[in-house]
Amino acid sequence: MQNSFAGLRTKVGNLGCRAVIAEMISFRKNLTLKAEFDESSGWNDPLNQWMADELGRIRRTIGLVSTQKALADQEALNAQRKTDAANEDQTLKSRYSTSNPITADDIQLPSSAVPGNVLPYDFSGADPDIPQVFGKKNTMLVEFCTQLDIAIKETTRLDCQGAGQTIPLQQGAMIVAMLDSLFTILQEKGGQANRRDIADGTSRSQDLKDDVLGDEIAGAQTPGA
Repeated sequence: MQNSFAGLRTKVGNLGCRAVIAEMISFRKNLTLKAEFDESSGWNDPLNQWMADELGRIRRTIGLVSTQKALADQEALNAQRKTDAANEDQTLKSRYSTSNPITADDIQLPSSAVPGNVLPYDFSGADPDIPQVFGKKNTMLVEFCTQLDIAIKETTRLDCQGAGQTIPLQQGAMIVAMLDSLFTILQEKGGQANRRDIADGTSRSQDLKDDVLGDEIAGAQTPGA
């Protein structure tokens, strides 16, 4: 049986990776509710814009947690963090830096700060909130969702996922490249302008056994006959 999460690692200790995965899963849960999965003619402009906005949100999260720590300056950095800790006038707002917003990887933390690292999601397809989408009629939307699942899988497999709160820049760039591919699908295949006329109606695979009248009406009497 196909599963688009095949190869995914369920144990992810890096908190930056977990934050990115949480954003992706939230997006996917809402996406798979859309009725457009049962249509062959793509999807409309509002859905396309929403999907683009969600990809943008994920992209911003990756930017937030992706950093390149300067190991050569570790001694000076540790001294600065200790000085900051004793500064009663420094506020969190004044400490915040858009270029280095997360400082937890700048200093050795106690081992007790490492949380349980098993992702709290069921990727088997049994969870109705995280279903498999193979077999749905909208093949391009299925492809988009499948590529999103691959991005989730690859995020769990980053080399940094054992510990820490930030993602090295090179590894963050790998996930951003996958988002580029997803965004390209929206530009080239999404929206009203990219919908096409469909010559046939509902496919047989979309018929439900209790939704289509069949041979059981062949011998029915015509009213008044």
